[in-house]
Amino acid sequence: MKKIMVVAFAIWGFSATAEAALDYGVELGVRQQSGEVAGVNFSANSQTAFQGGVFAHVPLDEKNQAHWRVGLLYTQRPLESESDITGEAIEYKINYLDIPFDLLFKPKENLGFYFGFNIAINIDSTCKGNSNCKVLDVTSPYFPLVFGVIYKFTPKWGMDFYLEGANGMVAKGLGDYRAVGLNLTFSVE
Repeated sequence: MKKIMVVAFAIWGFSATAEAALDYGVELGVRQQSGEVAGVNFSANSQTAFQGGVFAHVPLDEKNQAHWRVGLLYTQRPLESESDITGEAIEYKINYLDIPFDLLFKPKENLGFYFGFNIAINIDSTCKGNSNCKVLDVTSPYFPLVFGVIYKFTPKWGMDFYLEGANGMVAKGLGDYRAVGLNLTFSVE
């Protein structure tokens, strides 16, 4: 019975917004990833990373101002740890498939603000710089909070500027990840 109610509610919700403009497309860009490393005499160095994938803005009201922002994004979350004593650096590369689950407000057709979280599912983790390095106990799924601004400078092309952060461990010895990113977007509409 619960499944029938959920399906009926979903059909009703989508049919109510069927005439509203569904915005979808692709986005890709760069992000500056930082975090913390555990251990005395170790420093964390931020790294530049890539993010890319598909998005959809599903309207929630007739005025076309409130939307769900969903999608599927490949996201790199690298970090480098460096020994303050020896200078030895270990580069950690942890990659995820992110599913954004955000509430988007569009006061204008070409401008929007969103907040929510990503469901980040780990797909790969490696490290290099030391023959004994291993990435252990990777947290998956991982739920970073995100706040962003979307601006379209043409009906098709735009940009997505965002801040992302999560407290807690991402992997053994790595945690408190933060990022700032800028993606170029192309809407299919």
